[in-house]
Amino acid sequence: MSDPTKFTCLIKWLMTVACLVFSSALSSDNSNIGSAEWSSKELALINSLRLQNLGESPVDPSNRFSGITAAENLGRQIFNDSRFSKNGQVSCSSCHQSEYGFTDSLPRAKGIELTSRRSMPLAGVAYQQWFFWDGRSDSLWSQALSPLENPREHGLSRSRVAELVLTHYRAAYDSIVQTVTNNKLDELTLPLSETKTTEIFVNTGKIIAAFVSTIEHESTLFDEYANATLTNKGDFTKLFSPKEKNGLRLFIGKAQCISCHNGPLFSNGEFHHAGVEDDETLDHGRAAAVELIAQSEFSCYSVWSDASKEKECEHLRFLDTNAQRYYRAFKTPSLRGVAARPPYMHAGQISTLAEVLKNYRAALTRGVSDELRHQDLTNKELEELEAFLATLSPL
Repeated sequence: MSDPTKFTCLIKWLMTVACLVFSSALSSDNSNIGSAEWSSKELALINSLRLQNLGESPVDPSNRFSGITAAENLGRQIFNDSRFSKNGQVSCSSCHQSEYGFTDSLPRAKGIELTSRRSMPLAGVAYQQWFFWDGRSDSLWSQALSPLENPREHGLSRSRVAELVLTHYRAAYDSIVQTVTNNKLDELTLPLSETKTTEIFVNTGKIIAAFVSTIEHESTLFDEYANATLTNKGDFTKLFSPKEKNGLRLFIGKAQCISCHNGPLFSNGEFHHAGVEDDETLDHGRAAAVELIAQSEFSCYSVWSDASKEKECEHLRFLDTNAQRYYRAFKTPSLRGVAARPPYMHAGQISTLAEVLKNYRAALTRGVSDELRHQDLTNKELEELEAFLATLSPL
């Protein structure tokens, strides 16, 4: 669902249903002392944010290598291999570093050259539908292909990617492709035909995606607090400070952060105008991408996708292409681990979480976003929100 208004309505409806169901469950168990500090509605919202409710990582129907262990292992090797760049110094892990939540500490990503946007974190991406800040890719594997060809990032040609795979990973690649397709491989000799080159290029993206989809979020202090509060197991009173507890109450209540940052991922996966200015060239965000997605060479509709075009590409069939609606809108990132990965926003324009919160409070009055209505939050409340956000860091 791409219409943000419809999506918001759906989220509110789901939350209402969750509240009713959860409230009923609580009323039948008066021994749940841990829930006494929260209303039934608040408890339902807290429950909706727990990591344990995320479920198993989904298999991508457009990627035949998704969920294949051998592909995941080969994907990990290629992900960390700097030979897959024009200068031999840039790998996927150059910008997606595990110590920074699989992003980096730079305002804007730097491959061979400086790019225009910040690196996005990779944990939990298997649960997402759109990729990049503007959502111009509709699969993780098509996203993985773009940096390889981008002259600012890896700077490779498709033929060079195919050559590197066949030179350094031929046995593993052949085994994976032959096993998955159940077909005897054609003899591959260089130079390859254009079609065969693109096939190996695409398969490389799918194999990288198979690995990246295994990168998951880790449990946090919030998850421990939520579990203890909802199950009355453990000393929930000592897990959260009053400041952190107040921040959580604001997050799901008055501040309405949960409107966009909801579910176990703390993100609705949609696109919103966060009220930040670009330092250099004006970035149109999602608006520049919506009309191009379905026609992309590597979309779910393409010949390179393994998905059923009629049954598994609904996100394109019902795609909202109203560019005006998405002018300067960017993807809502997950808030899990957010305190450990500054700077913030799509081009790293803001250095600290405290500044982000102040920016959100001022956005409506500055006329830079009509989606953010937080002007009545006090400085104390912003500090409490920041304290809560710090509890979303991995333990």
